[in-house]
Amino acid sequence: MLRPVRLLVSAAAAAAVVGLIAAPAGADGPGTSCPPGVLDCDVISGGGKPPAPGTGGGDDGGSGGGGGGGSAGSVTCTAAGKKVPCFREDLGWFNASDNCYWEVADPQPTAADKDYVTATTGAPDDWKPGDGRFYNVTCPDAPIAGGLMWRQTPPPGLGGGPDLAALAQEAVTKMRLLGADVGIAPKAGGKGGSVGLPVWVWNQEGARTTGPATASATALGVTVTATATVKNVAWDFGNGTTVSCPFPGKPYVSSYGAQVPDKGRGQCGFAGYHQSGNYTVNATTTWAVHWAGGGQQGDLTTTRASEVQIRIGEVQVVGQ
Repeated sequence: MLRPVRLLVSAAAAAAVVGLIAAPAGADGPGTSCPPGVLDCDVISGGGKPPAPGTGGGDDGGSGGGGGGGSAGSVTCTAAGKKVPCFREDLGWFNASDNCYWEVADPQPTAADKDYVTATTGAPDDWKPGDGRFYNVTCPDAPIAGGLMWRQTPPPGLGGGPDLAALAQEAVTKMRLLGADVGIAPKAGGKGGSVGLPVWVWNQEGARTTGPATASATALGVTVTATATVKNVAWDFGNGTTVSCPFPGKPYVSSYGAQVPDKGRGQCGFAGYHQSGNYTVNATTTWAVHWAGGGQQGDLTTTRASEVQIRIGEVQVVGQ
């Protein structure tokens, strides 16, 4: 479907460039990079509606606790403090630097249109076909500001400018998030506990183990700031028992005796092993990260892993 572009031009100029003042929703693709704020996209040929942003995962490159993966979560764009669609099928991609939507014009100007485009679109006087690219620009809050525009490089939101999602990942890397700093009773690596006695676990608190941790990354004058907090720790006790705790847990103290950890009281663990032996206790920490910058914000997750070894013996009976 053809969509007219709003241009303030004379009748003569309009007649000379009738092929330039209308553009279909589809146009040539802007390049081979995902738009900022989109962690997972498919590069397409043609400027129609791209596939919906996915929730792709990936290692964010952070260190500590055995590494981990991540997922994109949600991404939003904002204009004047209000959320707006990052993509509109009828307008194209949102450019946070000017609060306008941009899409590649189709058809692109030809040599016969040089006088018009150099006079009205910002193209240089020595412009030649193939030099830069022309875009249909629509500014919902300032309609007169839109029109046919020329750029040597793609605008932010169309593969140009910094990749905000990549900056968010860079900020996460700077945090050097860790897996759980495992506290456990019976004590790891010691004489161990006994069959039938409860096992307590906790994540010792710190900026890199429980959060909140904050870091920023900057590129091309745009800064993205990310804040990470632990969403939960999934504990695998090596005997088929798993427990997920959305809190650090409370360290065991002798006054608890043989009390089984109670999640309702912020305690984490389980009732105990049924067989003696050596067990590996794995802790997988899920970090929730919120980032904002460049007129966009989003949420992602990343994980870190850690483990400890414990020994469980048989209950000793006096007189045996």
